Amino acid sequence: MVKSDILSGMDLRILRYFLAVAEEGNITRASERLHVSQPALSTQLAALEDELGQKLFKRGARGIELTEKGVALKRRADDLVDLAERIEAEIKSKDSGELVGTLSIGAGETPAFRFVARAAKELRRANPSLNFSVSSGNGEDILAHLREGTLDLGVLVGPGRYEGFDYLTLPYTHHWGLAVEKDSPLAAKKRISPKDARGIPLICSRQGMVKEFLAGWFCCPFGKLDVVATYNLIYNAAVFVEAGLGAAICIDGMIPQEFADRVVFRPFAPALASDVYLAWRKNAALPLAANALVAAVRQGIDSY
Repeated sequence: MVKSDILSGMDLRILRYFLAVAEEGNITRASERLHVSQPALSTQLAALEDELGQKLFKRGARGIELTEKGVALKRRADDLVDLAERIEAEIKSKDSGELVGTLSIGAGETPAFRFVARAAKELRRANPSLNFSVSSGNGEDILAHLREGTLDLGVLVGPGRYEGFDYLTLPYTHHWGLAVEKDSPLAAKKRISPKDARGIPLICSRQGMVKEFLAGWFCCPFGKLDVVATYNLIYNAAVFVEAGLGAAICIDGMIPQEFADRVVFRPFAPALASDVYLAWRKNAALPLAANALVAAVRQGIDSY
């Protein structure tokens, strides 16, 4: 991994050059995008490699490709450049009184995101230079990015809450159950009991907290269940169910409509529910736009 003291001495301009070449895979296209001459760009990249003492690029069949060290640098450079742009936008917002820049939001798959979307619409109407970047993912991924500061806000579906974050509960509750093939004997049931679900091949979220949560419902250690696959987002899990690999443990309302004729959802009994909430780092100075969005979401909830 690239050392942090080396990164701290880098010019953000050089990191932007590096990212442009990494994304374009071609010096000529990158130089056109950056409005920098090709020789000057090549010189800057060579100087960057000399400073790091590592080769960052290699010639590949499809043009210039990143080396292993280049991939490591790109991951960190993306975060650094994004953070710098957000800081710049924050300063401009304070000077102008208008919210500008890009607000980064991580979100699990849930209809409750509509509360955030409606608030974003109202915020954008009053601040036309404000943009939004939404990244979909599971709760653990979103929390990790919130901790790192690469996301401003996160929309999370239970089953629990982590320390170190502030939360705004959204007025929406999800219920857990199984997505099963329409021809499965389980599809004939209105509810799925722990006894029904034990002993069948299961497809489950890879999140550790979810596994602990479900183990309590199954009344047995999670490792004793027949988990044949794990998933991050539900779409490919639904494809596994459709193919007959197993039944997917998931929350209601998530199976894409295209699977409606082949995959059905059956809730657990006793019922197992999770709240949905908007989260951000506790005791962290939120960007003005993030504070404004939280306030707008809260107002939307109050009038819901």
